[in-house]
Order: sequence, then C-alpha cells, then structure tokens
Amino acid sequence: MNLSFRFAVIVAIAALFVNSGSRAAEPHHTYTSGDKAEIEACLKTAQRKAQRATVCVGVAARACERLPEMSSSAGIKDCSLRENAYWDEILNDRYQQLIANFSKKNAKKLRAMQRTWIAWRKEKCELPYMLYEGGSMAGVLAADCIMATTGDRALELDAAVIAP
Repeated sequence: MNLSFRFAVIVAIAALFVNSGSRAAEPHHTYTSGDKAEIEACLKTAQRKAQRATVCVGVAARACERLPEMSSSAGIKDCSLRENAYWDEILNDRYQQLIANFSKKNAKKLRAMQRTWIAWRKEKCELPYMLYEGGSMAGVLAADCIMATTGDRALELDAAVIAP
C-alpha cells in the first residue's frame, strides 16, 4: 500500500468514527450576567402575576437572538445553549438539595428517575436531526429542545424543593 492511499483510508475511517452515533456533546457554554438577570426578572414577574414559571424558559435566549451578532444559525444555537447553562445549574442545585434531604430509598429512586429523564431528553432532542438531516436548522432546534426541556425540569425540581 502506498503512503497516500494509506492516509486516505485513515482519514475515511476517522470521518466515519467522528460522524457515527448520536451528536457529539456540545462544548460547555456559560450564561452571561445579562442572561441570568433576564431570567430572574421574568421569574419575579411571573410570580407576581401568578403565572407559571415555565413562561420564563427561553426568555434569555430570545433576548440574545435579537442581538445583531447572534442573527446566524450558529448564534441562535449559542443563545439556547447559553440559557441552557443557567437552567442546568439550577437543575443540578435543586437535584442536590433533594438528594440531601431524601431517605436512602428515595434518593436512590430520584437518581434512577433523573437518569431516565436524561436519556429521554437526549432521545427527544434528536428529532430535529432526523427531520433536518444535514441542515443547520437541526442544531438550532435541538439546542432549543435541550434548553426548553432542561428549563422545565429545573423548574419542576425547584418546585419540589419548595413544596414540602
């Protein structure tokens, strides 16, 4: 085998490996202080108006998307991933609070529930990749799905921490 053919085979195998299976994990995103302020202001308003807190899921992403520099598909996707970072932090904090206050039996059950929820979210948010295979819209819609689903779960666990 000549060197260039061997190199071509290695590149082809690497491409198959990289593109196989589900989507690769997104790089870690962080929310801005503006994102946090936008969400927290919405949550306060929702509480004052006796609205469900879920109306605030997506509020920071929508504000971010209105920025001229975020008007591309990549920018819009980034806005959703930034807000997701906020909801993911809340979700993890509330999960830890619940685990710490549950009996061993209930903590074990919550861990199993959360693992099931994570798998469900992953599968649910793969749908855009199936619908828009190869299109840039798939990543935008999948990021929005992750953000919205995580936000809803974060608020669900937040309510559970407050409930008892």
